[in-house]
Amino acid sequence: MPSVRAESSPPLAEPSVSWSVGTVWQYIRQITSLWSFFLTGLIVSPICMLLAVLGGWLIPPAFGQKLIAWLFSHWLRFSQAIGVFEIDFPEIEKLAELRGVIVTANHPSLVDAVLILAVMPRAVCIMRAGLMKSPFLGGAARLAGYIANDGGPDLIRGGVSKLKDGENLLIFPEGTRTQKGPVNTFKKGFALIATRSAAPIQTLFIEREGVYLAKGTPLMAPSALPLRFRVRFGERIYPMATETPHQLAARLEEYFRIRLENTGRDIRLTTPPKN
Repeated sequence: MPSVRAESSPPLAEPSVSWSVGTVWQYIRQITSLWSFFLTGLIVSPICMLLAVLGGWLIPPAFGQKLIAWLFSHWLRFSQAIGVFEIDFPEIEKLAELRGVIVTANHPSLVDAVLILAVMPRAVCIMRAGLMKSPFLGGAARLAGYIANDGGPDLIRGGVSKLKDGENLLIFPEGTRTQKGPVNTFKKGFALIATRSAAPIQTLFIEREGVYLAKGTPLMAPSALPLRFRVRFGERIYPMATETPHQLAARLEEYFRIRLENTGRDIRLTTPPKN
């Protein structure tokens, strides 16, 4: 069935904050978590870029992938310890079983990739080209063998090659954070990789409470804590022999659309997914 194109939406904002000793302390924790992420990236990423340029052919991508997972997992633990995040991912151990799988998820917030890359082994992320050049993320992403989403045929060939080597691809088919509706219109790059490699697609649903870290919300805006995220496994979907990439992308988009709802504040599952 044809996809419905998502419309852009105005900037989101949390309800106005009534400042008190409690809310000031809450905001300090929120900003501490935020800046610890950027400061770590600003220190680590240039070192990784230097390693990738000078000795990338000697350093396997698995090293960069493990480094990113270690950094992300420790940042999440720190942020949870100070009460910024509350993360519910009950089937997390299933990620360790994945080999040569395309993992697709909806994209409600800035931390979606962090939630998954912190725990998924042999993970290669298909990233926005701009992020690959970011001083906070670019060096580590390059060292880990991540792929920019503007590569055209190189993107498809690179994705197929990674899957054949047993690595897992993490792709957000929306291309950017959800703007309006349950999901944005899906791009078909992931579907091209899936149809050419015949790799299975493991779906993940990410639920978000509140609008902080959503598209259009300022990073410095105060938010109620903790920020709650839930990650659930969906079905594993296989490309059909006669299916075009466009048809596969539309099928997957519809699968996400009928299982998620966007209330304007939260993005959540309408019913528990069937695995």
